[in-house]
Amino acid sequence: MTEPSARAIEEMQQVTRVYAGFSQSRSGLGNVLGGIAGLAAVTVMWLIGPGVVAAALTLTVTATWLVGKEVIRRRVYRRFGEAREIWPAAKRREHLVMVGMIGVVVAVLAVLIVLHALLDKPEWAKSLPYLVFCLGTPWIAWRYLRTANELMVGVFLLFACAVSAAGFTPDHVVNTAILPLYSMLLIGVGLKEHRQFTLLAARLGARQVAGA
Repeated sequence: MTEPSARAIEEMQQVTRVYAGFSQSRSGLGNVLGGIAGLAAVTVMWLIGPGVVAAALTLTVTATWLVGKEVIRRRVYRRFGEAREIWPAAKRREHLVMVGMIGVVVAVLAVLIVLHALLDKPEWAKSLPYLVFCLGTPWIAWRYLRTANELMVGVFLLFACAVSAAGFTPDHVVNTAILPLYSMLLIGVGLKEHRQFTLLAARLGARQVAGA
């Protein structure tokens, strides 16, 4: 095999790896949507305050992101066909550890919620949104939240949904620091990834034209 041929094969393998990354670890505009959802949820909860409207809007922006980012992945980043990213063992372990830690935390929280509901029966209905959060978050994190930034924004958004559905406003620190911070980080990451895909698409498009 000649040196130019080897370089061409290596370059194509690299391009394929980056393209396949958009099937799992890169979301591009999906990350931008997640960041906007996080900022929108914070704004809604603090401007409107506790109540049905705030709860409905928070649930809507969260669901829009979780569904929308998968739609964006298929419609925007699959234009050259399917290519599944194969995570290395270290990356899989990292994701498993993060989701496992989330699972342990929400399991402890679920036990505390049940004990509190048993001790304070008149208020048990307010505990239901938190219990739903505890039961659903580990699965959503495992299935849809594949990076650290996605996990941070996603978990806090889901928690915000539970808090607002219970008729409260989330903790001040969560709203003014953690969720907005990671939301802005997610927007920055998403814009960078989308630019990366735009350049990648230009290269793949040029190859298609050259091979036609």
